[in-house]
Amino acid sequence: MGETCIPLNPQRIVTLDILSLGDTLALGVKPIASAIWSPTESLSEMPPYLRDKINGIVLHGFSTSQPNLETILQLKPDLIITPSDPSSKEQYQQLSHIAPTVLVPWAEISRDWKQHLKETAKVLDKTEIADRLLINYYQRVEKIKQMLQNKPTLASFIYVGNGGVYLTQKNSFSGTILNDLGLLSPKSSNDLALPISEESWSEIDSDVIFIGCYQKDDCSTLEAIKRKPLWSKVNAVKQNQVFPVDFQTWYGFDFLASDAVLDDIEKYLLDRK
Repeated sequence: MGETCIPLNPQRIVTLDILSLGDTLALGVKPIASAIWSPTESLSEMPPYLRDKINGIVLHGFSTSQPNLETILQLKPDLIITPSDPSSKEQYQQLSHIAPTVLVPWAEISRDWKQHLKETAKVLDKTEIADRLLINYYQRVEKIKQMLQNKPTLASFIYVGNGGVYLTQKNSFSGTILNDLGLLSPKSSNDLALPISEESWSEIDSDVIFIGCYQKDDCSTLEAIKRKPLWSKVNAVKQNQVFPVDFQTWYGFDFLASDAVLDDIEKYLLDRK
């Protein structure tokens, strides 16, 4: 993509993804605006963990593969930050005519959210803050692990979307966190998520299920699933260990979301015991 001259102490940063928005905020930098993909273009339902952090940030939703360039131009940014993916690479030349644009590694690092935080920190000259955030994350993980000792538990994140049920795997955002905690099923594959048929529900070996809805309409599908006889045969359902969580938070990928996932895990696995 060529080299980008990043301005010193940029004041009008625009991020083009919720991942870039979350990590920029986690590093203590507040962008002036963010364009965020949404299936409906409506941003009325931002993830709970971001709602108290986005006051004063201009938000634009887009449902196409790329945000509106004219909207970005009107914001007069002095730096544009976006994860590197096929759509952002296609738009890079146009974006770089508006302002210096950085494609922060994403696809190239196999969607590694911790590494993405570090890469974003390099752009903003906040590497020490990123290191401290990750140290705090691992310290919190260890504390939770110790509190869960002698309580053998396997946990999964399942979501309902487009009429189907999906079980997230080891390389998903929530999968990496559950794996760090020693809670992920050893049967988990290296995928992001796999569809599971109704006939396979009973094979879910988790003691605990965290479950979310991709969109609001999918929650009615979830309620219908709960009424199906085969759902009652799921191990976690039998133990009354199925807990509702916010899909966007658990599907996640930014550092602030990881904190919110750990909050949920503490709430349901520790505070209830």
